Amino acid sequence: MWWAKAKKFLVLLIGFMTLAALVVAGVYIKKSPYFALSGIEITIEGKRFLSKRDVFERANLILGTNIFALNLKEVKKRLEFHPWVAEAFVSRKLPNRVFIKVKEEKPIAMLSINGEIWLVNEKGYIFARAPRVLLKELPALEGVSSKEIENRHLDPQKLEVLRLLVKLKKNETLVPPYANISQIKFLPDGFLLLTRDALLIKFAGNSLKEYEKAYKKLDRIFVYLYDTKQYHRVKMVRLDYPENSAALIFKKGQRS
Repeated sequence: MWWAKAKKFLVLLIGFMTLAALVVAGVYIKKSPYFALSGIEITIEGKRFLSKRDVFERANLILGTNIFALNLKEVKKRLEFHPWVAEAFVSRKLPNRVFIKVKEEKPIAMLSINGEIWLVNEKGYIFARAPRVLLKELPALEGVSSKEIENRHLDPQKLEVLRLLVKLKKNETLVPPYANISQIKFLPDGFLLLTRDALLIKFAGNSLKEYEKAYKKLDRIFVYLYDTKQYHRVKMVRLDYPENSAALIFKKGQRS
């Protein structure tokens, strides 16, 4: 009987001592200068319009703060509130540093809103005003509704067109290439594409698959136009015809 009581007492004593040790360790960790934040490591994926200074200021971390007292979820939230931050990753790097990695937003097009030019990312979000340097690099979007502008996000049908732009940007062998696209005008069933050399191309459909199929047709048309030296005579290419057919509209007085 006495052994059972002694054993129970011993278990309680060990539990109490363990708890006390954890409390002491916790107090030590929170107050020890060994864990005081002494540096922040920042990595930026993209780094064209986002600087390490931008990230540091947005993170709002104070050197000397105990790293275990930092709310990393809040730091991540603050970083991702920056218009040019697409995604942020924040972690502790023991004993006294914090590691931050951010992905910079990738604009795929631009949009005029009340006289100002805004950027649209690959997921269809309107996220920031456009720097002047991008005005000659990105295609302009037309036909975006006031509701989409208010929601700062394009409708699903328009996202399919953006997906096409992303593919064109990654594959420069397709014609016309992304760099030669000046404007995209959304239509109820498809879109109009204007090249920087003033060729208008009409696409039909509502899906990326349909647009890719039309681009293959367009490639054959371009080969024909270049081979016959008629490219600069054409005003518009209409791809909104069944399967292997299309229509060419020539500039006035230019048809051979």
